[in-house]
Amino acid sequence: MNGAGTTVADAVGEALVRCGIDAVFGVVGSGNFAVTNAMVAAGARYVAARHEGGAATMADAHARMSARVAALSLHQGCGLTNALTGITEAAKSRTPLVVVTAEATSRRSNFFVDQQALAAAVGAVPMRVERADDAAAVAAAAVATARDERRVVVLNLPLDVQQLPAGSIAPEPTPPRAPVAPADDDVDRLADALRRALRPVFVAGRGARGAARGQLSKPSRTGAGRCWRPPRSRRGCSAAAPGTWTSPAASPPRSPRS
Repeated sequence: MNGAGTTVADAVGEALVRCGIDAVFGVVGSGNFAVTNAMVAAGARYVAARHEGGAATMADAHARMSARVAALSLHQGCGLTNALTGITEAAKSRTPLVVVTAEATSRRSNFFVDQQALAAAVGAVPMRVERADDAAAVAAAAVATARDERRVVVLNLPLDVQQLPAGSIAPEPTPPRAPVAPADDDVDRLADALRRALRPVFVAGRGARGAARGQLSKPSRTGAGRCWRPPRSRRGCSAAAPGTWTSPAASPPRSPRS
């Protein structure tokens, strides 16, 4: 709720929580103190770390296991570079994460680094709050991008902009993007390939973590619905990795005693 005395940092923190972020990890410094406080005041849980690298790893793990967008709050310059390895891992893994980092824009500052370029270099999406009148909207867009595209978004908050009076009310959260339905022809081709396969195996990628249970059970309709853990001795059998879908034809062979 924006009002008199509300700064850009306040508006951004509130908008992030309003759009669905309920946990923020980080190390607080002068540059990210206000926005972190605003997130906590809006209802987010703050988890402090001793080092930004640990905070980045915790935020990555939390987002993966909770299936929700998490936030990482960092000081300008060295705070971001300290977290860069964890941010890189999250970006490569397509973790939905918003990195809220202060930014020194004056090249005379010891904290100045090209944070936009750093984000892009590791596969994250760089965004920046440049004006007071659309600060909340940019924050909302950061959450939507992280959630719908499963991306790490580095949201830069320039120090000189953070202190400006907020110029807009936080927008209503955008609903999640509807999943893209496969074309009927593609489904038919897949089903036909499964019916003709002797030992079909499904290797579920990261996107399968959030799939509905009913979606994961669909292979059974084409004869690929049995899942088993291979025995220690694999002699004379074709074993699938634990947790993969296999067809009944790939069931473990009976032992001579049975």
